[in-house]
Amino acid sequence: MSQEWVDFFKENYFLAIYGVSFILSIGTYKKYFDTALRYFPIIIAYTFFNELLGYFIRYKETFAFFSEEQFANDIIYNIYYVIFFGYFFFVYWNLVADKKFKRWIRWLAYIALLTFIINSFFYNPLTTSLFYAISIASWFLISCIIIYLYNLPNWKWNRDKYNLMTWISIGLVVFFFLFPILYLIGFLKFEIWQQYRLRTVLRLLIIVMYGFFCIGFVISRRRAFR
Repeated sequence: MSQEWVDFFKENYFLAIYGVSFILSIGTYKKYFDTALRYFPIIIAYTFFNELLGYFIRYKETFAFFSEEQFANDIIYNIYYVIFFGYFFFVYWNLVADKKFKRWIRWLAYIALLTFIINSFFYNPLTTSLFYAISIASWFLISCIIIYLYNLPNWKWNRDKYNLMTWISIGLVVFFFLFPILYLIGFLKFEIWQQYRLRTVLRLLIIVMYGFFCIGFVISRRRAFR
C-alpha cells in the first residue's frame, strides 16, 4: 500500500465504521428486509461513497467539479442530506400508525424540503453548504423520532432493546442533536472549530452513531421490530 493511501486511511479512520455497518446490515438483512428499513443498506453504502467522493473532490484536482472552485464538494453533500433526511422522514412516517402524527411528520418533511429550497436562494448550493437547512432538518428528524417513540405502545427496555429501530433512533438522536451545533460553529465561527478540534468531535460522533446501528444489527430480533 502506498504512503498516500496510508495517509488517507489515517486521516479518514471513521470510514471504517461505514464498512462494518454495511457488512452487518447485509448479514442481518433477513431481520428487516420487509420493513420500512429495507433500503437502509443502500443508504449506508451511499454515505460511504459520498464521503469518499467528497474527499477526492477536495484534495484531487482531477475530481473537481468546477475548475475555479477546486475544493467545492458541497453540492454532493447538499444532495446527500436531502436524500438522507427524506429517507428517514419516510421511515418514521411509515412506522407511526396514528394519522394525526403521520400528518405532523409529513409536514415536517415538507418544511424541511422547503428550507433547502429557500436556503438555495441565499447560498449557491453548487459551491456552498446549505448549513441552515441541514441544521433545521436535523432537529426535525429528532422531532420525528420523539413522535415515533411516543407512539410505541407499552415501551419496555427489556423487550424493545431487541427492536432494531430502538438502536437506529438512539444513534440518530445522539448524532443529530449535536451535529447542527457543531456544523453551524464550523461555518460561522471557524476559529472555534479549529481551536477545539470540532472536526474530530464530529467524526467521533459518526463512529458513535454507527456503533449504535451496529449494536442494533447484531442483537435485534425480527419479531421485535416495530
